Amino acid sequence: FKGTYEKSVQTKRSFNMRNIINIIIIIAVGIGIFDYFSKEDENSQQVKFAKLGSCPQMTVGEMAEGFMGSPSWSSGEAEDGGTFVNLKGDIMFAEKEVNALIQFVFNDDDTFKFNALEFNGVPQNTFVANALLEKMCKK
Repeated sequence: FKGTYEKSVQTKRSFNMRNIINIIIIIAVGIGIFDYFSKEDENSQQVKFAKLGSCPQMTVGEMAEGFMGSPSWSSGEAEDGGTFVNLKGDIMFAEKEVNALIQFVFNDDDTFKFNALEFNGVPQNTFVANALLEKMCKK
């Protein structure tokens, strides 16, 4: 009977240790997810989770994730005091991989609009930008 009691206590200890380890893992994953979203500031998130009038079925973030390789978001303040959000990622253009930067700027009423597009640091015209955004919407 003594052997059965010791086995039962040992099982309870290992069960408790497994629970503690699982709780630690869940907390670590939760912190990682929180850290991921906190790295993107409020302005970037506002653009990322918004929908463009030209693409009401997808958020800008969904457009980026479905079309760009390794999309990343950042924001800042322009010299004129305005706020901008940059979306960077790899895309295929003219059968070559390029690094695209799409910039949005905020208006005074806290809305935003497209501002600029660059491929490998070279500015692109509005026609190319509109075509790109339209193509990103179809992915």
